[in-house]
Amino acid sequence: MFDRRSENAVKVFCARACAAPLKQAVGIFRQQTGLDVEISVCSRHCAQPVAEEAAAAGGNHDFLQEIADAAIHDLAIGGAEYLLDEAEVRGLLAKGQRCTIACRISAIIVPAGNPAGIVQLEDLARPGVRIGISVIDCLKGLWEDVAARVGLLEPIRRNITFRANGCIALVEAVAQGKVDAAFGWSAFLHLAPERIQVVHLPPEQQVLRGTGVGMLSFASRPEQAKMLMDFLTTPAARHCYERFGWKMPE
Repeated sequence: MFDRRSENAVKVFCARACAAPLKQAVGIFRQQTGLDVEISVCSRHCAQPVAEEAAAAGGNHDFLQEIADAAIHDLAIGGAEYLLDEAEVRGLLAKGQRCTIACRISAIIVPAGNPAGIVQLEDLARPGVRIGISVIDCLKGLWEDVAARVGLLEPIRRNITFRANGCIALVEAVAQGKVDAAFGWSAFLHLAPERIQVVHLPPEQQVLRGTGVGMLSFASRPEQAKMLMDFLTTPAARHCYERFGWKMPE
């Protein structure tokens, strides 16, 4: 989903679940600098919400491939730092030209009303609990990182019944009651506040992943893009992320 209002704008490609705080921060940036910014959110690679159906349909369902095929953006914002690591390896990101804006905290996401009564991580190991995970992007492998901390890999893995093709698809699966719980981020609450709830994990069970921004190797406005990238690490910009549930770097 690309917004082409101006050829002179700084163009940012952003993970969809990270777009809300970015839009607020960009509003402040525009007021301070007078520069225009266009935000595109990922849409193609996660168009098919069920991972098995996406794989069967073929094609490359990949956040970074969507950026590469468009080749019109100056900056990329991913929901996990490993995505920007891969972008550097593929030559999409200029080496050394990236920074972390803020982090999201792992949590259990449940439907509104929490019908299965999930109150702690151990509840996900109960027989018959239906668990959702995402197999791509910011949530890839998160269930393992969390479950392994408390030795619950086997019982939790047996309860995984839904594999989503991205975080938005996973939130929808929870909201629609297709699963009893899913591994996500506490910041997901803003995506469907009337339809989902967040079960917070104790600090020793939490996993943090960074929302980072990097300069793309084919950026056409690198100087202006660097201004925006630097701005996103300022207190004013980070406060926008904090409002949506991100954790600030120490």
